[in-house]
Amino acid sequence: MLRALPVAVVVLVARYAVHNALDISGLVTFSDAGAVITGATIIVGLMLAGVLSDYKESEKFPAVLGQSLLGLEGLATAGLSVKDIAGGWVGPRVTALTNSIVKWVHGDISDKQMWAAQADAAQLIVDVEKAGAPSHYVGRLLATNGDLSNALSRMQVIRNTSYIKAGYALMVLLVTIVMLLLVIVDFTSPIMRWVVPGVLALAYTYLILLVRDVDNPFQGSACVDFAPLLDAQSALRSS
Repeated sequence: MLRALPVAVVVLVARYAVHNALDISGLVTFSDAGAVITGATIIVGLMLAGVLSDYKESEKFPAVLGQSLLGLEGLATAGLSVKDIAGGWVGPRVTALTNSIVKWVHGDISDKQMWAAQADAAQLIVDVEKAGAPSHYVGRLLATNGDLSNALSRMQVIRNTSYIKAGYALMVLLVTIVMLLLVIVDFTSPIMRWVVPGVLALAYTYLILLVRDVDNPFQGSACVDFAPLLDAQSALRSS
């Protein structure tokens, strides 16, 4: 809201300059501008609906990552303990992988570095099998690692792909036209000629900023909650 407020102020100042300082009026009525405002509202709504679908999907990933990482550590340790094999080396390796994933979701390391760290999960399963863990534990470890890899791959795509660039261009164009219309449009009510342009300018700017934030749900003010992943990190560190 604070980021959108300056735009509304600029629109009102420009409106004052046009209607009061320059004494220009009678160019456009609010009913004439209604079609453009409706079109801008539709495209902003469509863009917001599109990015929200990815956002709702992204909310599931921290829990999937946390459960998968805890599952890797728990299954590997359990599989080794069944054969009375010491599994103290499993926890530090899964913890190191978890730390790399946490750094990646916060943007501290690159995709390449994250995948290099994640490759140790497959090697961990190989080492567990070589150590003598039962085959059904190895199978469950492979399935768990598959869930982890799928979640990371989907997160990478959502992070690195912007939602319909042509849609963004049309949205910004229409909203810019609406802002210009709000500067010159005439109202019959002396109060509404300031209230409506200010409120609409604030609302449209806010929605554009919201669409851009939600389009990358792993960074920014609209970031998803990483609590399940961070809880798993804490549990692995303390185990």
